Amino acid sequence: MIQTNAFEILSKTGDPEIAEVYVAKFRGDSNLLAEFVEARDPDVPKDEKWVIIVSTQFGCPVGCSMCDAGGDFRGNLTADEIFGQIDYIIGQNPLKRLFSVEKFKIQFARMGEPTLNPAVLDVLRDIPKKYDASGLIPCIATVAPTASRDWLENLLEIRCTEYMGRPFQLQLSINSTDEVSRDKLMPVSKIGFKDLSNFAQRFFEGGPRKVALNFALSEGNAIEPRIIADNFDSKTCCVKITPLNPTYRSRDMGLKTALPPDAPNEVDRLCNELQDLGFDVILSIGDTRENQIGSNCGMAVMKMRES
Repeated sequence: MIQTNAFEILSKTGDPEIAEVYVAKFRGDSNLLAEFVEARDPDVPKDEKWVIIVSTQFGCPVGCSMCDAGGDFRGNLTADEIFGQIDYIIGQNPLKRLFSVEKFKIQFARMGEPTLNPAVLDVLRDIPKKYDASGLIPCIATVAPTASRDWLENLLEIRCTEYMGRPFQLQLSINSTDEVSRDKLMPVSKIGFKDLSNFAQRFFEGGPRKVALNFALSEGNAIEPRIIADNFDSKTCCVKITPLNPTYRSRDMGLKTALPPDAPNEVDRLCNELQDLGFDVILSIGDTRENQIGSNCGMAVMKMRES
């Protein structure tokens, strides 16, 4: 075990060529566990692309059907505790990497729904001052709960001041164009498509990256390109298609990915239809060794709780 000012490291698992997952205990309380990750693309040197993924909450109040982090919500992490995760991983690497890396992504996408924690906004305001990294790219992944409207407006203000003209990745987890399926996958009141589209347009005005509409393809959950085109603008949004990662919860819920590594003809058809409608499409299958590591959200904490 490793003790820091912010937390105590309980475990480290994974493969440094793919992803290393840390589980930490916060505030000396065994009930307050969170994960954070250092990840990389095996095909890209770490000096070109470096990824840190942090938790923002202890568990998650949303309880998505495919995520092991939900169903055991125990509150928000503080700004210092979020920074502690970033600082710890930076400290495990040569300091020069922070200043020289071409893409330095900090993803608020591990345990928790970041838009339900006000401290995330404080972290986003201070990151450019704290880390002199020219390659910095913050990344927020959210299901856009209805309760996050004010948070998102504050994010937009930060985006248009601290990050104007700089890359900032906003990913909206859509997962299905069928509202009934969306509610089953993400059981929380969510902002509607039209309002999300209007927000994406305003967000895109602040910099060079389109807002990503993320679909983790699962069997039985429809994705209709025409519904996407009728609600979102291809000039401000792109579509990201990923497999549904295997987790304990997705198994218990009977969910299966509709995107195996060899990308079947049906997925090719979907990508072609979206491109014909003017959308940039990102087919992000990733490294299947991540599933063998068990590095999907919430899995490491769940394993520790069950051991």
